[in-house]
Formats: sequence, C-alpha cells, structure tokens
Amino acid sequence: MKTILPCLSIALLMLLSSCGSSGVYINKAYLNNNNIDGKTLAVLPADVYYSGKQPRKEDWYEQEQTASQDLQFEVQQALLDFKNVHTRRDKQYPVVLMDAYTVNKTLLTKMADLRTAWTMPPDSVGRMLGADLVIKVRMDREHFMSQSAATWTNIGLTVLSGALSAINNGYPPEVEYVKANNFDYEISLISTATGDTISRYAINPRNRDDITGVNHMMASKSVVFAGK
Repeated sequence: MKTILPCLSIALLMLLSSCGSSGVYINKAYLNNNNIDGKTLAVLPADVYYSGKQPRKEDWYEQEQTASQDLQFEVQQALLDFKNVHTRRDKQYPVVLMDAYTVNKTLLTKMADLRTAWTMPPDSVGRMLGADLVIKVRMDREHFMSQSAATWTNIGLTVLSGALSAINNGYPPEVEYVKANNFDYEISLISTATGDTISRYAINPRNRDDITGVNHMMASKSVVFAGK
C-alpha cells in the first residue's frame, strides 16, 4: 500500500523575539531606532515557485508569473481594504503606498522581466523604485495530484474509516488524509535602507484561501497603514 501523505496543519513560524499575539513578527528594536512614519511602501512582485507532479499541457512558468502578480495585487488590495474600513490602530504607522502598476512599470525599465526581481535582495529592488519600505512575498507550491483526485481519495478514506470503526467496536482508526498541494508562504515588510525585516508572517497553509487570509492579517496586524 502506498504511503499516504499527511495532512499538515497550519503552523506559525515565530521568529526571533517580540512577536505579537497574532503570530506576526514585529521587530521592536528596529522601530525603536527608526521612524517609518510617512515613508513610501512598495509591494514587490511575489516570488512564486511550483514543483512536484506537473499535469500534462500545463505551463508552470506562465502560471508562476500570473500567480506572482495576482499575489502582489492581492496584498496591495488587502492594505487598501483595511484602510477603507478601519481607522489606524495603535502602533501602526501611516505610509504612502506606491501603486503596483507603477512598481511593475518602473521595474521593467530596469530589467528584462519581473522574474528578475525575484532573484534580487528585496532592499535592492526597493531602492530601484525609490521606496523606503517593501513588502516581499514568497510562495512555494508542491503539487501532488488534482483537487478532484484528492477529494475522492479522502471520501474513500472516510468511508473506509467508518467501516473499520464498526468492525473495531466503534473505535475509528487513525486516517491520514491526502492533499492536492502543499504550500509554504511568507510575507515580509523590509527596510530598503538597512535590509532589516520589520514584520514577517510565515505559514504552511492548507490552501490558497488561507493565503488570502494571511494577507489580510498582515494588513491588520503589521506596523504599516496605507494612508493617514
């Protein structure tokens, strides 16, 4: 019988020190010595890498580039949505948010394609843009099978678990359900002057919807606020 890949739960990466209750790392030492009030913030094109079993007729190179810009604009929109609905929270600093279209247009005057920015230190890319702060996103996705295949496999495991439970006097066996994809996701706020990470959130999400939730959490729990 083939080994079944375990279903991984959400795990928060608590980095260094001074982490808030939300799981968002805050570099308090940096903020105590540097003023980011009124600084310019740019959301960079996201680093996106796909691996694993590639379905036939799928062009992952193109999909990575599309996902990169989707994530970039999603993070920008999360910042704007939070500003439009909430007032600035304590310990959030107002910043000037560069439009992502402007970010990409400027980068394309300095490099052949936006993927080049993925390979560069984010503070260097930020200085190219004239930004004081950047948000850098990285998403790695390992593909195992189609979502429909994973769903039907898990339905079968559930039925099997129920049958074995009846045989075993009502005690269900431990079942390891399968996943279509495994994600690693990290979003960071970085100073372009020093390269310091000011805020960071890292997660092994269950699916793409979890990633959207992380982006909204960064907008609400990080130290920047896109407007006065």
